[in-house]
Amino acid sequence: MQRDNFDSERGTVSEDVRERHLEIADTVLSDEPYGQLIGGEWVESEDGEECAAIDATTGETLATYWRGTAQDVDRAVTAAQEAFNETWGSYNPMQRADALDDIADALEKRKQEIARIDSLEMGKANQHSLFVDATIMISQFRYFAGLARTADEGRRPSSASNKLAYTSREPYGVVGQISAWNFPSMFVAWKMGPALAAGNTIVFKPSPRAVLSTLEVAGVMNDHLPDGTVNVVPGTGPDVGARITNHPEIRKLSMTGSTAAGKSVMEGATSNLKAVSLELGGNNPNIVFPDANLDDAVEGALIGSFFNQGEQCTAGSRLFVHTDVHEEFLERFTEEMERLTVGDPLAPMTDIGPLVDHAHLDRVQNYVDTAVEEGATVAVGGGTPEAPDLAGAPVFEPTVLTDVENDDTVACDEVFGPVVSVIEWTDREEMIELANDTEYGLASAVWTTDLDTAHETADALEAGTVWINTYNDLFDNVPHGGYKQSGLGRELDKEAFESYRQTKTVVLNHGKLPRLG
Repeated sequence: MQRDNFDSERGTVSEDVRERHLEIADTVLSDEPYGQLIGGEWVESEDGEECAAIDATTGETLATYWRGTAQDVDRAVTAAQEAFNETWGSYNPMQRADALDDIADALEKRKQEIARIDSLEMGKANQHSLFVDATIMISQFRYFAGLARTADEGRRPSSASNKLAYTSREPYGVVGQISAWNFPSMFVAWKMGPALAAGNTIVFKPSPRAVLSTLEVAGVMNDHLPDGTVNVVPGTGPDVGARITNHPEIRKLSMTGSTAAGKSVMEGATSNLKAVSLELGGNNPNIVFPDANLDDAVEGALIGSFFNQGEQCTAGSRLFVHTDVHEEFLERFTEEMERLTVGDPLAPMTDIGPLVDHAHLDRVQNYVDTAVEEGATVAVGGGTPEAPDLAGAPVFEPTVLTDVENDDTVACDEVFGPVVSVIEWTDREEMIELANDTEYGLASAVWTTDLDTAHETADALEAGTVWINTYNDLFDNVPHGGYKQSGLGRELDKEAFESYRQTKTVVLNHGKLPRLG
């Protein structure tokens, strides 16, 4: 049985933490191996192996699941195609909406369980997985249920008197979806909600680093959908992901993950010119102007830097602070960091839990070490904290780096951990140039009390989202997505829904055709 990315030789958490995790795991997870969901049934892999889902904090096995293969993807596509042809594809918008509302109602009853599973497997603080991730998951299903009911199914543009032209919006059929590990249950709703509302059936691959909540949510969904409407095949990118991207019967792809993975998906999609939407990485500027309300800016920087242990594509990892307030801001910021609790993700007051595994811990540590070698100064943190209860867990301290140049490695790459690089600035135009000097363009933020400054800076920033005097505000009806190498298309709102539909134009002539020649 395979157990990836957790190094048990690094230590052992306290018995209290271990017992708490075992007790909660027993209440929310199955004792039996999790199968793949294909055609409405939980099935074993044809050629794959049984894998262990690991507790990010303790390193112990939470449950086992069958890892899928390319052959399993083929089975799932066949089931999804049958469901599209015979059942779900024939549902009218009201029926689809009712089903999504039923799913939301059922998930509401299991909201706390699903949040705990994400905290166990991924390490995120339970207060965040419950009040952010699980809450957004449920609201997304309700939002897209509403869109299914009210969507425009066609229009009649003006035309010649003897012709009628109209359009219809139709689903693609079978769509493939590949998700990331940092918001496992929430991403299920982000992707499946609009795809189902538009009338598609789904083959879904979760990340091997966080499988269990996806399988539990899919099980709830399966109770309210025709067999084969939603299919879940856990597995690796080279096996399951590659087959989803190049399968000839899948006509639309959606993927959330790294920019490198997004490029691989795009290459695979060329096999039959699939439609593609991608939500990818970010290295986002968080800009503090000298007139900013520093209390708000500090709080926003804490959220931007350390929410979800910094394992978020929208992280404000490059913190641009004007020289006039640099010293005061940094003092306040580091003082406020002291109130953040790093600890067991299942403890009620924890703000920052472990990273997803030791492989990722080593990656984050390497970025900090490299930054120091390149001239940066560690102002706060910089490594694994002394936390006896979490000995051996992949925990990383909230870290502030100063004396960072915008072309340093830590400022160019996506660290994806609780690390923020502070860059002091004086000239506004030069700062904007530096903020935009990145291959990414997912998110950004501006802190100022001047309305003109806010709008002018928002216009100048090359990012899919610009937050002004706030951070990480995501709403159901507001699009989310990136510029440049941060992705294609949008999530969350009507744009996401429309990306799962294709336009058909029908032109009807009810007059005499002109003669040719």
